[in-house]
Amino acid sequence: MKLNAKFITLLATIVVFSITGCRTPVAIEPMTGQQQTGVYQAGYFYATLDADSDTVFRSAIRSMDQMGLLRTGEIHGNDHTTIHARQVGDRKLLVRIRQIAPNKSEIRIRVGIVGNLPESQMVYAKIREAL
Repeated sequence: MKLNAKFITLLATIVVFSITGCRTPVAIEPMTGQQQTGVYQAGYFYATLDADSDTVFRSAIRSMDQMGLLRTGEIHGNDHTTIHARQVGDRKLLVRIRQIAPNKSEIRIRVGIVGNLPESQMVYAKIREAL
């Protein structure tokens, strides 16, 4: 009985570390020759934008509407804004925008329950293009 409990604990620890500990740098728009990178960690795509959070927010909702996403809500916190939306097939999409410095914002995107890097990059590219 003790062996099973130890095995389950070890297995759970490995799963937690593999999900939260994997941090993958991702090239953004490699065709343009820019060296900007984002990070994909635990199902979320993180990147920075050279604009204040209000400008990024307006660009994000405009881009999401143009992409045909159904925006289902917004949460305006003290230091961030989260946009909730749904894709075709009722897949959840989250976009979180946070001001990190004057004229610099961090954007965090998650598509689906466990994340989807290519679709997150497409959403990011549309938002960045709208700026």
